[in-house]
Amino acid sequence: MALKRKKSTRLINLKTSNEGIRQVLGDLEADIMELLWQKSPASVRDVHESLAQTRPIAYTTAMTVMSRLAEKGILKREQHGRAYLYAPTQSREEFCSETISTVMRGLLGGFGEPVLSNFVETVGAEDAGKLDELLRLIEQKKGEADRSAT
Repeated sequence: MALKRKKSTRLINLKTSNEGIRQVLGDLEADIMELLWQKSPASVRDVHESLAQTRPIAYTTAMTVMSRLAEKGILKREQHGRAYLYAPTQSREEFCSETISTVMRGLLGGFGEPVLSNFVETVGAEDAGKLDELLRLIEQKKGEADRSAT
């Protein structure tokens, strides 16, 4: 039975001290997702064998984490014989994009103007060239909005 995920209802706990998807997933969850984005569908046994090459991990731990990822709607699972095969519900890029959108909507809804100001300030401090790219994207989006309004 495949689980369906409700869009934008996923609770996100942001861990800014981590990098990449580890900011929103635990280390083991992130490792499992990376494996499944590379090769899926896969069974718990497949994932466990891959993980066991780099860390000590119990089969039941991998099974529990994968089941929880399926409950969260991040993975889907289908029964094949006595085993389940798991696959991501989204590509890595889609997962990252949706996560960023959820975080941004939450920040903008809660803080509004200060979020925009700090975003521009942070982008400019990191790389002034990124401000030009941001301006290009804003102008592109405004053009799209103008075209759809007419």
